[in-house]
Amino acid sequence: MSKTLRKYVYGAVLIVGVTMILPQVAFAQKHVLRLRFDGPVLEAPTDEMDLAVLFGQPKLKTLRDWISMIERAAADQDVDGVIMIVEQPAVGLAQVEELTRALQAFRDSGKKVYCYMDWAGNASYALAAAADHITLAEHSVLGTVGLHAEATFFKGLLDKIGVEADMMHCGAYKSALEPFTRTEPSKEAAEQINWLLDGIFERFVQLLAEGRGLSAEQVKAAIDAAPLDSEQALEHKLVDAVGSFPEFKQMIHKQFGKDVEVIKKYGEKKKLDLDFGDGSNPFEPFMKIMDLFRSFTEEVSAPPKPGIGLIYIEGLIMVGKSEPSFLFGGSTAGSTTLRAAFEQARQDESIKAVVVRVDSPGGSALASDIIWEAATRCGKEKPLIVSMGGVAGSGGYYVAIPGDTIFAEETTITGSIGVVGGKFVWKGLMEEKLGITTTEFDRGKHAGLGSMNRPWNDDERAWMTEYINSVYEQFKARVMESRGDRIKGDLEQLAGGRVYTGKQALEHGLIDKLGGLSDAVKFAAEKVDLAEYEIYTLPERKEFFEKILEALLDQETEDEWEIRLSRPLVSDPLTKAALPLLRGLAPEKLRQIMNGLRNAVMLHREHVGCFMPFDLEIR
Repeated sequence: MSKTLRKYVYGAVLIVGVTMILPQVAFAQKHVLRLRFDGPVLEAPTDEMDLAVLFGQPKLKTLRDWISMIERAAADQDVDGVIMIVEQPAVGLAQVEELTRALQAFRDSGKKVYCYMDWAGNASYALAAAADHITLAEHSVLGTVGLHAEATFFKGLLDKIGVEADMMHCGAYKSALEPFTRTEPSKEAAEQINWLLDGIFERFVQLLAEGRGLSAEQVKAAIDAAPLDSEQALEHKLVDAVGSFPEFKQMIHKQFGKDVEVIKKYGEKKKLDLDFGDGSNPFEPFMKIMDLFRSFTEEVSAPPKPGIGLIYIEGLIMVGKSEPSFLFGGSTAGSTTLRAAFEQARQDESIKAVVVRVDSPGGSALASDIIWEAATRCGKEKPLIVSMGGVAGSGGYYVAIPGDTIFAEETTITGSIGVVGGKFVWKGLMEEKLGITTTEFDRGKHAGLGSMNRPWNDDERAWMTEYINSVYEQFKARVMESRGDRIKGDLEQLAGGRVYTGKQALEHGLIDKLGGLSDAVKFAAEKVDLAEYEIYTLPERKEFFEKILEALLDQETEDEWEIRLSRPLVSDPLTKAALPLLRGLAPEKLRQIMNGLRNAVMLHREHVGCFMPFDLEIR
């Protein structure tokens, strides 16, 4: 052995020896990303995101925010794992499906996900099941009891107060107005509720089975045994450990080292660090501010990068502007706002393709058609890809069909091609209960069509029947124009108000692919050959303080051509006083009641609507 070779051998032996003698040698510090799921997982950015921060609450995130964060962390070599704290997230199963895929991709990158829960229900546990390890708090309960559906009916109340619901519908399965005319679902409505639950439950079981490495039979047995206390959950292999949060932290330190850094604000912009000097130069603060404004100007004046336009259609579809609803939760999807958004996307040269995220149960037939026309015009010039959220039915399906390709999750509720019409007759309440009488005077054959004092007469009913049928035929014609030969089978057999899960809709050609918002964005980018791209959310959302400034300065913020409808339900003082209490005691019931009232107001104004056949609560 030569001297040189001998030196290398001795050196190697020395290194190995030192390593064996000093195993506590410090290695590179580990970094783990903390994901804390509590409260709503938003679809579109809202003013509530700003208000939460303003009042000291954690910043709310959209589904796209969560997905983007997980995807970045998977590719980030400085992130070694994820700690997921699942508290009480308001998350739908369709959102869980997309989050699960993102977390699985993170795990596929060779990194692990550790989850801690104090308690969990169906959806929150389905989210937790995407982790490598789950610790459940001791003496807790796992409420994975399966899916429970409720449909609320108001006929009994209307009968008590003397209000008559004079309603019509196209299609045996179009049961949107049954809550006002029946005390229980019709045979057709019950049938489709059951087929929806069958499809959603199958996917729910699959998510749990795949996440935990169990068979479907094992998962169903655990569901039937639930609620499960902590030890029972451990026995059923739904969790990996039972313990306190400090014990969970000890496990994390054991896995990643005692000096592990927990990243709580990953990828967020840093706060402005303004150094105004030591005060010796009185002009220095002014110069610093000017430099700051100059940097903002340069950033704004930089040419926009090629990107994907992202348009959200969320909430009840209405004519006019989109409106937030702080009292009811969620927002409305206004045809005027969305028409302008599609036109901006069509004209903006930096936007190469458009993705539309639809999470809506429908609403106004007129507004749905206005949005359909705007989306179709945009789609003729640029690729238009649609991503369905938890629900995209009736008017929500109407506005989705212009998409070149439509994505939906397996648990998405969609379809419901049908139309309803009707009005409420308040004569019994006014005359018999309250002693208020009304005398009507008309000029014009159909002047009293919207009268709330009597049902339709024969001539009016004939006109309404013809009108509602024409809107239904228009709806079906739009579907055929947009979907064409992609529809599998006779459209009439798929329409009539029938509702489907995303998986069922794919089988019938009502959608094109299973997947989420991130899949739709990536698909759109591939269609226009964009390897790197920006996401431009339309319409552009103004920052909270920018809105406050406009209000203080009394600046004109609306175009004179915009349509703006009044909101009588919000302005009523009694409603304002009662809503906080109802929202705290029975939020789902309140949501159903308010949606029913808004549908009633819309019917009174427009006579027809494209609503989902029922406002079904599944939990």
